[in-house]
Amino acid sequence: MIKIIIISKDENSKSIEYILKYFKEYEIYLISPNAKKSKYNEKNLIKKDDNDILNFNQLKDELKLERFGWYYQQFLKYQSILTLDGEDFLIIDGDTIIKPSLALKDTLFTTDKPTVVGYSNLYSKLFPQHKLNGKSFITNQMIFNKIYLQEIVNKIEESSEKSWIETLADLVKNNQNFMFSEYQVYAEYLLNTKQDIQVKKVSIFRRMDLINDSVDNALKKYDILAYEHHHKTGFLRVLRAKLYYFIGKSIG
Repeated sequence: MIKIIIISKDENSKSIEYILKYFKEYEIYLISPNAKKSKYNEKNLIKKDDNDILNFNQLKDELKLERFGWYYQQFLKYQSILTLDGEDFLIIDGDTIIKPSLALKDTLFTTDKPTVVGYSNLYSKLFPQHKLNGKSFITNQMIFNKIYLQEIVNKIEESSEKSWIETLADLVKNNQNFMFSEYQVYAEYLLNTKQDIQVKKVSIFRRMDLINDSVDNALKKYDILAYEHHHKTGFLRVLRAKLYYFIGKSIG
């Protein structure tokens, strides 16, 4: 059975409450800086501090990477899958709530938006023989198969004498046209190497923090919700978000 991993900077995020509500039959890992102090204590919840998976300060000193915190969250997702017991893992970003119907193996979800050029450039550097799909698979969630992910990691390390993390960090440090996305790399690899991978379109609303409505109501309109409190607000952004929400148009 699929296991769920929530990667969150806030061990008490409200979104965690809803993931626990909608996925009661799943084993759920909460991986956060202070996960073990989380107020959530459901029987199906396993709490692990992120440093127990991948040491933040040690890696920061080793890599000396700009935007380290952003990349750390991505490295942490891969390392969690490689470390924890299990075969298939649904990763959900800590600010995100999704419909239970998205818990599908061998399925990738896309917004149908084009891929960011920097992500495509990095993937082509890692796997120059592969074709690029052109669509973005960055939807704040994804189901990973450990065997497939291990293949990716092994192939990255085959062409380098360094670990996969060091290799990726060196690429983004030494070329401003390269950007790493844990979701995009995995999706592109599957589409190039595996058969029977389904691709489905999803609707996302990334500014639920600007909307005064219930999660249950919002999930009637959208497949994925995100609360991006750290992003800019302002009158025009709030107005746009409310208009898009009213007509059921995606943001993200």
